[in-house]
Amino acid sequence: MIKTQNLPEYLQDYIEEKTEIKNLTTETTKKQTFNINQFIKYLQQNQITELNTKNVKKQIKHYRRHCLKTRKNKRTTVKTYMMNILEFINSEEVQEEIQHEPIKMKDIIEVKTEDPETAKKRIEKISLTRKQTRLYLRTIEETGNKRDYSIVKTFLDSGIRLKELVNLNKTDIQAPLNNKGLYTLPEDRNEIIEVHLRAETTKGENKDRTTFITYDTLININEMIFERISKLRKNKKGKKHKIIQRNKAEQEKTREELFTNHSNKRIGKRAVQEIVKKYARLTDEQIEKNNIDCPINYYKNVSVHILRHTALSHYAEILTVAEVQTIAGHSNSQTTDKYIHTDHEHMKQKIKQNHIQNY
Repeated sequence: MIKTQNLPEYLQDYIEEKTEIKNLTTETTKKQTFNINQFIKYLQQNQITELNTKNVKKQIKHYRRHCLKTRKNKRTTVKTYMMNILEFINSEEVQEEIQHEPIKMKDIIEVKTEDPETAKKRIEKISLTRKQTRLYLRTIEETGNKRDYSIVKTFLDSGIRLKELVNLNKTDIQAPLNNKGLYTLPEDRNEIIEVHLRAETTKGENKDRTTFITYDTLININEMIFERISKLRKNKKGKKHKIIQRNKAEQEKTREELFTNHSNKRIGKRAVQEIVKKYARLTDEQIEKNNIDCPINYYKNVSVHILRHTALSHYAEILTVAEVQTIAGHSNSQTTDKYIHTDHEHMKQKIKQNHIQNY
């Protein structure tokens, strides 16, 4: 379920994501935001405190009747309202929290029952394979941007949401910080590091939860931190080398936020979305330039949500549904189950590895 008072936050995230993917005009964005906001206000005025799987269809139906009978809107106008509202209600994050099945436009009372296998195939289509992920990461790595690389690696390791990533504090990474504000690396390179997500940064029931990053990603984050406290300077021989900037190094010792923008303040959601799209476009350019055989268009398909889907799909290959549900922050195991799909090649490799270890 979603509390009505929290719907504007979901709406903001939804509009930002849709604008990024579909390149909507400002006018279109304003109209859709207004239409959906009117529905939210209607719920508040009628003291509907939450939307859940039992009442969501009924409330949309009531609002439609309200528009037709009370507000005297034309049917064509109301149809536009319903299209905007249903697209919002059927969006991934809203649907995930309310736990309803997709609602049809032609009849808001009936629901379209999605076969579990169809749902899994849909998730597969919006998740990157390991090969596709490596190609995307290599594109970022070649630019030398430590921050952007760390952001994407954190998404792919942890499966966290956009809001959760931008609100990460340095102390949320469960590794000790030294007196310079850098992380002390574990002795074991295979160590998995916990990431604590604070209740106020999560969605749904606002509960603390824990996810994970790898040792290598912690190294990437340290490299990012070192990059933001240093700058390039030429020596007497004209060669460039990095030197520590005293003021920035001093600020880093007490810095709260993990990821920052170019103004050295906490990075925003829109900036992260633009980062993900930037390297999606660059990856497509690399594919075309080097004549790489790749079945997907990165700019069209890759977004923050796709990085989350990818991480959760990879977790689903090695963990139980309940374990993936805990990492993802899903309120219902049925949502998590969609990420469990059969990869025959991966199954063969697991069986082969098990056979080698046991015989």
